[in-house]
Order: sequence, then structure tokens, then C-alpha cells
Amino acid sequence: MAPVERRDKPEPVTRRDKKPDPRTPQQEQQVESGGSLNRREFLTLTGTGIAGLVIGGVVGRELFPKEAPPAPGPTPAAPAAEAPAGEESPYKAGYNLVYDPYLCTGCLSCATACAEKWAAELHPEETKDVVNLEFSRIRPMRFQYVDVVNMCHYCQLEAWAEGTDEFPCQFVCPEDAIITVPEGEGKPGFYGMGYKWVDQDKCLGVDKCWRCAEICEDQFGSGISYDPISKKAQGCTRCGGDPECVKACPNGALQWVPQLKNGRYFAQSPTAAAELLYRKMYNVRRTL
Repeated sequence: MAPVERRDKPEPVTRRDKKPDPRTPQQEQQVESGGSLNRREFLTLTGTGIAGLVIGGVVGRELFPKEAPPAPGPTPAAPAAEAPAGEESPYKAGYNLVYDPYLCTGCLSCATACAEKWAAELHPEETKDVVNLEFSRIRPMRFQYVDVVNMCHYCQLEAWAEGTDEFPCQFVCPEDAIITVPEGEGKPGFYGMGYKWVDQDKCLGVDKCWRCAEICEDQFGSGISYDPISKKAQGCTRCGGDPECVKACPNGALQWVPQLKNGRYFAQSPTAAAELLYRKMYNVRRTL
């Protein structure tokens, strides 16, 4: 049976006032379905946007200029370096030197370290090429089978018996050249922290006075010596609380310990100290 064709379906009407569309059917389909831009259109739009941003930035900078930052002021000084938390200061007050005669070998390492330090401090030009042990404040002395370390023991007078608590050498000094440098003063590593110091400007020297050495040798030890260049008195300052000799001793014979007794308890002349050590170590009196 032949299909029946409807005659009542209207034919499409073509509008004559509409411009012909040059796009292909594929392009029309992309537009109707929200299609994407082609490469040329994308680059064109992107270039236009960037140019707009650049022009806008230039115009904005001219209309609203940015204020210049303030000129930097002077750089503040760096704070003084402090010891790390929990680290103990090497400089100690209220300590004293003691030595173990059984460990001492008489190697002179302590005297060499002391002499080099003080010679460089007081006479750098005259002693730059030499080592003179006369600058040492500590002096090991060799006797028969024993070595005695001669040094200042920091003897202290008793106020209740002798009228003062100064050091004997300090008490007899007519120029007050032997002083006790309190903590917080002096020169770190050389003098201070409550230990003695001989003021070279005030000391009259070995040729005019020498009272400090006389009282030390007659009644106590022999801890006072003299500077071989200036001829002024010199005594152990304990390096301001951190003795160089203790650090230089290879056998640990020198010890830096809290002071529990008056230094005069240990003070003896080198010869008397040698006699006592010989009897203690060998249980016999020295005959030579």
C-alpha cells in the first residue's frame, strides 16, 4: 500500500531580510551547542587581556604613586656575646692552686706557659723571640728525688691576731702597689676576680724597696719575684681566675680548687717544703 503524504504540513519559509550566514553547518552546530574558541581567537583574547592589565598598571602607578620607604636608620650595635645557657664561666673567684708532688715531674711546662703569657703581655717587643723563665710566677724547683713547685700561696693575715686581714706583702708595701682587684674589674685572663695584682706604676722595684719579698721569704714562702726588665715586683694573679699553668700541666699535678684553708697553711720556703716531701714520700730524713 502506498504511503500517504500529508498535504497540510507547511513548507519552511525563507526570510528575505536576514543576511546570509557564511558559517558552515559544523560551525553553526558548535555555536548552538556552546562550542570552544579556536586557537587564533584564544590568542587574540589573551593578548588583549594582558595589554589591558599592563596599561591599567601603568595608569594606576601614575595616578596613585607608591610612597618611598623610610630611609634605614643606623644599624644597632650587636649585643655582647654571652656564654650559652648552662655553660660555666672559666673565671672563678675564691679558688686556690694546689699541686700533687707525686704527679709532678718537674717538666717546667707550667713555668713556660706562665712566662710566655706575661712576657708577651708586659714586654711584647723585647721578648717576641725569646722565652725567659724569669717572667714566670710559678717555678718548679728540683731537689734530691723531689720537685717543689714554688708559687704564691695567698697567705692571709688574721685580723684578730695581727690587726689586718690583708696579705703580708700587701700590708708592708709602702706604696700600696699590691692591690686586690675585685670581681668585675681588671683584665680577663690576667688579673681580677678578687686576686692580687702588682701595680707596676706604683712599685718602687727591687733596687729601692723589696719589702714584699723580704717578708715573704722570712716568714712565709718565696712567692714574690721580679720582672727581669722593669725590675718591679711580680706575683701570681691566678690569671684572673683561670690559671694558665693548670691548663699547661700535662700530668694534672696542678689543680684549681675552691679555697678551704688560709693559703699560709701551705706556705713554706722551697727548702723546707723539699725536706717535708722527702720524709713523707720516702719515710726517711734527707741526709744531703
